[in-house]
Amino acid sequence: MRCILSYVIYADEAWTQSQPLYRYHCFFGGILSSKDEFERLELEVKILKKEFNYKKEIKWSNISMQHIDFYEQLLVLIERFICANDETKYRQMFMDRAYSYNGESVSELDSQFKIYYQFLKHCFGFDYLDQKKIFTFKLDNHSSYNHKTKLKAFVESIRIPNAEIKVEFVNSKKSIPLQICDLLMGAAGYYGNKVDWDLLPGKRRRTKNQMMKSDFGKNIYNILRRIDSHYRGSKAFNWFETTGIDGDRSNRYHHKMRIWKFIPSNSELDTSWQDDAFRANAVRKKVL
Repeated sequence: MRCILSYVIYADEAWTQSQPLYRYHCFFGGILSSKDEFERLELEVKILKKEFNYKKEIKWSNISMQHIDFYEQLLVLIERFICANDETKYRQMFMDRAYSYNGESVSELDSQFKIYYQFLKHCFGFDYLDQKKIFTFKLDNHSSYNHKTKLKAFVESIRIPNAEIKVEFVNSKKSIPLQICDLLMGAAGYYGNKVDWDLLPGKRRRTKNQMMKSDFGKNIYNILRRIDSHYRGSKAFNWFETTGIDGDRSNRYHHKMRIWKFIPSNSELDTSWQDDAFRANAVRKKVL
C-alpha cells in the first residue's frame, strides 16, 4: 500500500490595518514542510534563543538594537531551513492599493478572512500535486469565533484531487514557525512601504532603530532573492510582484518560493499610488 505523505503549513496574516494607509498591505505568509523539519527548526531556534538570552516572542515589532545580533543569526537558520530539502516552501501574498477595490463593501474583518481563504486555497498550488498528500494548516488563533469557524469550514471543504486539507488553530506566542512568518511579513511591509522614512514626532532624521530595521528588512529581501535565484535560475526578483510560473503552471506548487500580488477582479488602477508612493502616503497620513 502506497504511503500518503503528510505535511504541515504554518500560516499567518499581518499589516491588515487600514490606518495609517500604506501602499502594500494585507500580507499573508505561509511555510510548508514536514513535521520533522519543523521540529528540527524549533529546536535550533530554542538553542539560539538560549545562547543570546533572548526571552521575547520572535516578532518584527520586537526587533531592537539590543537584540539585532540574535535576529541576524536567526536569519541564517531560516535560510538554511527553507533550503534544507525540496519539500520546504515559502509563500507570501499581499494587496496593493494601486488596485482599488470597487466591489461590494464589507467590514475590514470580513474582507480579511475572505482574502485569507483565497491565500490558503490557491497560494500553495494544490491543483498541481502529482500524488496524494495531506496538508494540515496551523493558523494563528483569533478572537472572532465566528470568523475562525467559518474559515475552518471553508478550507476543509476544498475539494482538490490528491490534496486532503485539515485546519488547526494554535497560539502564535508558543509557535516559532508562526513567529517566523510574522518576521518575514513584517520585513516586507516595512521595507516595501519605506516605513523608516516615517519620521517620528519632533525628529528631522531617521532614528538608528529605523535605519537598523530597514537594513534588516533588506537582508531578508536578499535572502529571498538568493533563494529565488538558486532554485529558479532567475536573475530578477521582485518582492512586490507575482512570481512567474516559467511556462509551467505546476510550478505554483513546485517552486521553492512564490510571491502573489492579489488583485481583486472588481478593481481599477489608481496611479496615485505608483512610483514614489511612500511620499504620497506621507501626505495622505497627514490629511487623515
